[in-house]
Amino acid sequence: MYRLAELTKTQRTRLGWTMMIVGTLLLTGAVLWIHFSSLPKTIFVDGVETPLVVNFFNWIPRAWYWKALGYLGAFATSQLLIGGAAVAWVVGEKMTWARAAFTAFLTWIELVIIFGIVPSEWLSLSQTDLDWSPQKIALAVPSWLMLGNEVSLSFAALKDVISGGYHVVMLGAAAVFAYQVQHLNRPRKAPEKPAPVSPYGRPLIKGGS
Repeated sequence: MYRLAELTKTQRTRLGWTMMIVGTLLLTGAVLWIHFSSLPKTIFVDGVETPLVVNFFNWIPRAWYWKALGYLGAFATSQLLIGGAAVAWVVGEKMTWARAAFTAFLTWIELVIIFGIVPSEWLSLSQTDLDWSPQKIALAVPSWLMLGNEVSLSFAALKDVISGGYHVVMLGAAAVFAYQVQHLNRPRKAPEKPAPVSPYGRPLIKGGS
């Protein structure tokens, strides 16, 4: 945080625009990756199963894990894009009504991504590609631990546990970030000078008059 605030305006502008340009290009690539990795490997033509061939993008592998990799890439590049906008136009600048409104807009986009889009896509992936249904058992607790009763955890419940844990972690991370950003424009603390040492190896202490 301190190093970011110590950059000059020109350096912040160059860094911010570089992050936004790279983020935009990579985000476009991630969205294309997600779309084409979601396509089925084969389709039925006149009752015959035929490999699905897509021009130009047929080289993209198709499976749920490749689609999940695209989701991770899209999230990372979206953070790069939003961070670049903040560095270029918010950090180190005098806060005005227009800049405050723009900062609030960036914050709203970030919250929508973290607490709206990411959980929604996770639920969509787990319910469709992974097929985490209530009928599938993820974990069975030994009956001797439950006084002879059968207790199990379905994949549907595990999906909700992961979603709930994600929200708790991200809420904590947002609180820490909100606290740390308050120190962005504060000067860095100067390192303390060591106390002088006497020829006998003992620290010298200035006495009173």
